[in-house]
Amino acid sequence: MTRRYRAACAYALACGIFLCIPGAYPEDLLPPAAPPPSTPELLERGGLLFAKECAACHGAEGRGDGPAAYLLYPKPRNLVDGDFRIVSTWERLPTDQDLFATISRGMPGSAMPPTPQLSAEDRWGLVHYVKSLSPRAWPGGIGASGAAAAAGNQGLIAVPPVPELTQETRERAAKLFADGCAACHGTTGRGDGQQAQFDSDGFPTRPRDLTKGIYKGPATHESVYRRIVAGIPGTPMPMSDWASGEQAALLAQYVLELSSREQRAAYEPRRETLTAFRSDHIPGHPDSREWQSAAPLSLRITPLWWRDDSADRVTVRAMHDGSEIAIQLVWTDATNDHTAIRAEDFRDAAAIQMSPNTAPPFIGMGAKDSPVNIWMWKSERQASLETAFQDIETVYPNIGIDSYPNPETSPLEQPARHALTLKSAPVFVTGWGARNIVSDPTYRLSAEDLNARGFGTLSACPLEHQAIAAIGRYDTSTYSVTFKRSLRSANDDQLDLKPGATVSIAFAVWDGSNGDRDGKKSVTIWHELKIQP
Repeated sequence: MTRRYRAACAYALACGIFLCIPGAYPEDLLPPAAPPPSTPELLERGGLLFAKECAACHGAEGRGDGPAAYLLYPKPRNLVDGDFRIVSTWERLPTDQDLFATISRGMPGSAMPPTPQLSAEDRWGLVHYVKSLSPRAWPGGIGASGAAAAAGNQGLIAVPPVPELTQETRERAAKLFADGCAACHGTTGRGDGQQAQFDSDGFPTRPRDLTKGIYKGPATHESVYRRIVAGIPGTPMPMSDWASGEQAALLAQYVLELSSREQRAAYEPRRETLTAFRSDHIPGHPDSREWQSAAPLSLRITPLWWRDDSADRVTVRAMHDGSEIAIQLVWTDATNDHTAIRAEDFRDAAAIQMSPNTAPPFIGMGAKDSPVNIWMWKSERQASLETAFQDIETVYPNIGIDSYPNPETSPLEQPARHALTLKSAPVFVTGWGARNIVSDPTYRLSAEDLNARGFGTLSACPLEHQAIAAIGRYDTSTYSVTFKRSLRSANDDQLDLKPGATVSIAFAVWDGSNGDRDGKKSVTIWHELKIQP
């Protein structure tokens, strides 16, 4: 059987197309100096939000073993162990402000999402709840703070003023970097030093490319200084025994200068608004010139299984004519992967996820009481429509096969070779026989209309309700895909869209040559889609 048919069983158990997304948070919404005290009400609120927003990755008990954890790299933190990455104290514990900032802005370079949809009070509730999960880190209970004054040299790491980088001090800083950082981060800070590294859980890790501007923790002098001095617990980044005070301050500024403010801003996804403009005619092809009249929106897109060579932006446009809506996605991809027959092959794809709620559910496939609708385009489906159905004989001509009887064919005509799937009885191609559109070789669309009510619940609309038209085009390392559907839902399986309405929307792309499939892909955060009246 082809890879497509073997996918039939896995499809019913498919994990989420959409998961968490890394990001950042506006600096003016970072925590004030004094956090609110924990109360039973705030702690309860934090627990409810943790179950909704965090448990899919961190696990119900915070042990880093959520159902989505196997899809993510770096792995979700085990919050019970209290081995936090962003710390600002000599005892290498996070302050309440550290936790608040991490929850607010996420963890760039990982699958930790920003939380712009949560109020400050909600995020403080999460702070107190996370602390309640870590008795080892806070033996004094949820009221204890990593920033609390303590004896000896414990307590908050004080940060000296920002130094001026003159030619002389910059040369000093460069020497400090060469002596203490280049072995791992490389002489130019591109992360090309020692590569064989592992974190405290035994997972492979790599030095950060400091020239890209992707920071664990805010890209501020204060934050970078504390990463240098306190290190990053659980990683090969050690607590410094050679740089502190003025030296570490110079080094922090030198590191910040390795990337620009514009680069750092480019890696900070913010919730944006995509407007579906009203037009007398909407395009059905990605190359249609009508798209030039629709304003493009460039969105940050990030791989859940982190790699440096992934597409980092997806450009989206939307138009409608009062009857139908069209949404275009454009992104870069070095290879055109349009077959998925061999076990080692994976196809390129793109998807749109929508929720009717402006305060959307968990982005990883919604929730039981808050479903999401997903439109997914697959490159190999389109290739099959444009040429011929991609069967196993396409890749392995004259392969020996199991021959099943076809009730519509004479026993004398049963093939021993060239037993093409289209000439088989669906009952023996079990996914096809069960009306699974992933396995149906007669399916005549390149896109699928899907629904989900929580992680692991992905299901396809019935064949008779499939109504998503999609066309993709690949040229000069760039994909353009246009989705098109009626605004009004024809049945309960579809999301109803109306002129004047606002829904939540997110996007995902798969790069087959990099092994993307199922829940392993690049995604955006939730954004808004406004359908112009």
